Amino acid sequence: MDITALLNALPNGVAQGLIWGIMGIGVYITYKILDIADLSVDGTMVLGGAVCITMLLKGQPMWLALLVAVISGMLAGLATGLFHTVMGIPAILAGIITQFGLWSINLKILDNKANLAINAQKYHLISHMGSVKSTEANPIPFYQNTIFVVVVCAIVIIGILYWFFGTERGASLRATGCNPNMSRAQGININVNKVIGLMISNGIVAFASALLSQYTASVDINQGRGAIVIGLAAVVIGSALFDKIFKNFALKLVGVLLGGIIYYVVMRVIMWLGVVTGTSCSRIPCNPVLEKENLCQAGQKGGCQIMLKVENIYKTFNPNTVNEKTALNGLCLELNEGDFVTVIGGNGAGKSTLLNALAGTWLVDSGKIYIDNIDVTRIPEHRRAKYLGRVFQDPMMGTAATMGIDENLALAARRGKFRSLMPGITAKEKAQYKELLAELDLGLENRITSKVGLLSGGQRQAITLLMASLKKPKLLLLDEHTAALDPKTAAKVLDTTEKIVQKDNLTTLMITHNMKDAIAHGNRLIMMNSGNIIFDISGEEKKKLTVEDLLEKFAIASGKELDNDRMMLG
Repeated sequence: MDITALLNALPNGVAQGLIWGIMGIGVYITYKILDIADLSVDGTMVLGGAVCITMLLKGQPMWLALLVAVISGMLAGLATGLFHTVMGIPAILAGIITQFGLWSINLKILDNKANLAINAQKYHLISHMGSVKSTEANPIPFYQNTIFVVVVCAIVIIGILYWFFGTERGASLRATGCNPNMSRAQGININVNKVIGLMISNGIVAFASALLSQYTASVDINQGRGAIVIGLAAVVIGSALFDKIFKNFALKLVGVLLGGIIYYVVMRVIMWLGVVTGTSCSRIPCNPVLEKENLCQAGQKGGCQIMLKVENIYKTFNPNTVNEKTALNGLCLELNEGDFVTVIGGNGAGKSTLLNALAGTWLVDSGKIYIDNIDVTRIPEHRRAKYLGRVFQDPMMGTAATMGIDENLALAARRGKFRSLMPGITAKEKAQYKELLAELDLGLENRITSKVGLLSGGQRQAITLLMASLKKPKLLLLDEHTAALDPKTAAKVLDTTEKIVQKDNLTTLMITHNMKDAIAHGNRLIMMNSGNIIFDISGEEKKKLTVEDLLEKFAIASGKELDNDRMMLG
């Protein structure tokens, strides 16, 4: 590891931490002083930046842009406060309502654009990332350094708050959060104090938003997503580390500021330790269990044509937040034509994420996905559907409940085709569908015009399975499609699945929580853990497996015991 890369990244981490620490001070007022979890700050964290950047682009001076940003944040706090105190709405819900309202307001301020950029050189932003480090090529006076500027801003804010909360009004506000009953007994209007506290808090958050937008030289409609979590993290870290040392109120606010810095510095260190650059499988080895030659099984139909190829895919949810989760971590996988692969793994192993990535429900962060040698990595879900058949865990997700069985099948028959003004279903198709339904042995061939919403879960899932395979897909995806069914119905659906897969020699990927089903079905079994494949077995070796064997292999490959009761109990 190159320590230089970390050292170069730390100043930016400190600068971001300071900005978010200021935001954390705003959260501290509502969370610690008023004992209110104000969820409107996610919206305010966009509002301040949107107002500031928009005003700068319109030629307004910096001081005015910052002032109006703060005022706009205070107005957002006023709205939350009135919702809570005047209308009697619980504080959390009041914050949510304000946040929803701010989404539309922010979008309007941004002129209905998702983001807005600004030229840092032209407008001389006071907290730009390009002003964090001074170099020979780009010398920056210390008073223009982003870290210095943000520190000064933080000191001013802390000084004002220290003065305010030392006043009679400030003391009554602290009493309101500490003991509302006592406060009322002392003649304090706690509703007024709550409104004031929310206004101050959101004003500070909006100011932090203005600094953040200048730091990135842009404002995005989603930049406030998860802001409350980061703010609370700064408060919690600051309180946990410094409360026993910092007894003074001003120093407690300094602790929150330091909490924000620690949060972002630690994040930078973690990224330096764990993130690998580059997405090529030639540079980053795939899981060792997949490096072995993937031989076709004896008697397998279709030869050894690769139907699915996954190259080193990554997917991280909520990146750069406290809720960051790496769901797929450099996963590589190949399926030959006709392979029926069962996928098992504990909760959070990445099974459903893999399936959704293949389906295009969400795009991977990096890596490649090929279906029948076609690069579908960036193809959206609706266009990728022509290559796929999919059955969901919830029987109600795969069908149109208010439409007839025949209409649902007709919709599936036209998957991947242009939807013209021709009849939605023909007499010839109805006859064909009756034959297919008869093979299910569920009596549905005589109810072909019945609304799907009137059917049982098992019947609906069987129809979904038929719809998924009606036009022979390149790849059939089964996402725990029996999990919501009773054991008898689940067995029936699995039997139907086996028949359909064998009949058309479909390349199939089936996620299941049941180890017995994973062993009994398919010609290949893979086990996932922490976003990667830790175990891959096929052919005769798979047939000889037992549940005990799988548990043992999981423990060896992952270094821990499997604790998923659903999988172990079936």
